[in-house]
Amino acid sequence: MTTQHSALPLDERSREALAAEGLRYAFVDEQDAALFDAWLQADQRGFHADTLTEEQLAEHRAGLAFARSIGVWDSSSADPATPVGTVGSWRSSLSLGATSAGAGAGASIEGWAISAVTVAPTHRRRGIARALLEGELRAAASAGLPLAMLTVSEATIYGRWGFGPATWAADYSVDTRALQWTGPRPTGRVHQVSPASLRALAPQLAERAHRRESGEVPGWEHYWQRMLGLTAGSTRASKLRAARYDDEQGTPQGFALYSLTADPDDYTAHTVSLEYLCAANDDAHAALWRFVLELDLVATVRAPLRPVDEPVQWMVSNPRAVRTSARSEHLWLRILDLPASLTARRYAHADTVLLRVDDPLGYAHGDWMLTTSPDGAATVTPADADPAPEAAVVRLGVDVLGTLLLGGAPVESLRAAARLVEERPGSAARLDALFRTTRAPHLSIWF
Repeated sequence: MTTQHSALPLDERSREALAAEGLRYAFVDEQDAALFDAWLQADQRGFHADTLTEEQLAEHRAGLAFARSIGVWDSSSADPATPVGTVGSWRSSLSLGATSAGAGAGASIEGWAISAVTVAPTHRRRGIARALLEGELRAAASAGLPLAMLTVSEATIYGRWGFGPATWAADYSVDTRALQWTGPRPTGRVHQVSPASLRALAPQLAERAHRRESGEVPGWEHYWQRMLGLTAGSTRASKLRAARYDDEQGTPQGFALYSLTADPDDYTAHTVSLEYLCAANDDAHAALWRFVLELDLVATVRAPLRPVDEPVQWMVSNPRAVRTSARSEHLWLRILDLPASLTARRYAHADTVLLRVDDPLGYAHGDWMLTTSPDGAATVTPADADPAPEAAVVRLGVDVLGTLLLGGAPVESLRAAARLVEERPGSAARLDALFRTTRAPHLSIWF
């Protein structure tokens, strides 16, 4: 393991709980190729993905060595070398751009990214997932990290550990024959480039783009290799295309990755899959969207995992030509250090709110006074007395607070759904006005 992660000890409570089930819970030594390969294949199997080739395994070992990998083994199984449970984790920044109220633009908070959570179907209901998740939360808390985060394949699992959905995404389908571009016409230039030419530039542009958003998590080396079709045996490499936008001064400000699929019955009706669009400013966003919408021999542009408030729907002549589907939650947050999490962001105005937080695991449990100032900064202190008469008072679970942190959920809807309770009339509206942001939080990747 890396020095950074080996400083975090293996969770003893999870080790004991799994040992009682006859299972071994241990770190994966990334220097042991055979051990790491078995862990990687178990992770692939857990998500019904293809078995990795020797070349792909070597790439994964090199690209994922930064993470803290843990496995669970059953010595009595037919294949004792292959883990029956996996989890990976690492320190990661989480952007707070849209919650930063100008003065704090580009702010972020460090959190614990959790990934690769799998349990073999032969070993369900033996406490493996609980041990893995609770072990990760205890590790993050012991390291002083304010929150944990993950993206999920199933939305019914992680709420029991205090995670709440914090960003949403939608898939867009655009009928390019039914519209004209009416949006901005930036004076920079779009260049068609090879995906490989973006290898060094893409992470830099993404970092700049993330400063404009809340909810973004940076990619890692192997992620960018995969996105750019540069990994061994990539099935996307031959079809992947790239475009880069440079401003008037020739400075790159964004890029798009896309592929095309022909209609077998009509060659003029290709479908474009806009796989990734990164824009460090509004001009790059508009120019790249216009580029893909005006490609010749194309009838449809499909763009998955885009923001729910994607501006392109206001940049074309026919709004009905832009359809959304598969709107879903994406990033889930679990608050561990409540004061550190809430004071990292900015707020819309000055107010005082007492948050009565229920956290079954204890990390954020209690009454907390959130006081914000006119410049958007906040202080959070434990509340051990009745709040002042002018304070708003709400009761909510730690999962709901994670949902609210980035400002992407309407408080009134949560109140109507009984996910939070206002103990003083009007408290929900005040909380909503405090947390709401001008742009919906968004995460553009899976991890």
